[in-house]
Amino acid sequence: SELKEKQMKSQQRIQEKQKKVQELKQAVNTIKLSAQTAVEDSERIFTELISSMEKKRSEVTELIRAQEKAELSRAERLLEQLEQEIADLQRRLTELEQLSHTHDHIQFLQALASGRRSPPYERPDFQTSSISVHQHLSFDEMKNSLLNLKKTLEEFSEEEFDIISPHVAAVQIFSLPEPQSREDFLE
Repeated sequence: SELKEKQMKSQQRIQEKQKKVQELKQAVNTIKLSAQTAVEDSERIFTELISSMEKKRSEVTELIRAQEKAELSRAERLLEQLEQEIADLQRRLTELEQLSHTHDHIQFLQALASGRRSPPYERPDFQTSSISVHQHLSFDEMKNSLLNLKKTLEEFSEEEFDIISPHVAAVQIFSLPEPQSREDFLE
């Protein structure tokens, strides 16, 4: 009878172990599927982040190019205007020099009267000479802002990784119970 009891206990332990084997195999399959899903989710999320950053990079590039185009256009218009003013002033100077050599006073007065209409650059409200030209132009402030953004994102990523890492490590197939007795320890 004691033998029967030991056989039954052994049979019962075998069944328990077989049940554990099945549970463990299911857990192995589950963790494989879960890990694959987690990898795919991670890849998708990082791809979306990269895409978002590339979009912002493109937007910043467009901003820079638009500002460059606008400023070059303004500069070109001002250059044309200044060159026209120079040509008009040189023409006027030539006329005045010619008039200074004339001895016909009537022609002199007529020439002066015809030149009374002042070109726009001679009017007091229009002063291209008061325009300040900035020689040391750069987008350094924008670059500094981007460097700050990069640093902030890197720091944030590190902080989030420190939070994510323990969550990954917490995924365990099984945990061993603390032995309560000598027999438990020996099992």
